[in-house]
Amino acid sequence: MKDEYLLAQVQRLLAEDGGELGIDAVRHDDLLVLRGEVESELRCREVELRIAEAFPELTIRNELSVPHVHKPQESEELTGRPSAGAGAASEDRH
Repeated sequence: MKDEYLLAQVQRLLAEDGGELGIDAVRHDDLLVLRGEVESELRCREVELRIAEAFPELTIRNELSVPHVHKPQESEELTGRPSAGAGAASEDRH
């Protein structure tokens, strides 16, 4: 199977399976490397399994990562409200 055709199939499968559009696939002979970011470790394993099931003739190398998002330690309280005139003045300048 031509690389372009295989890579297009991988992208279509990922888009249909879970809307994963930010994953790149690169083929080297019988090796398919998956790179990009997914939302969780579980999704990382699901993507690898789905691709491995669809292309059993290839070895899959999963280089997907999960971005680390830090939650704030405490919530920020907002006080006061902007005056109605302040927003209107800035809109008139545009």
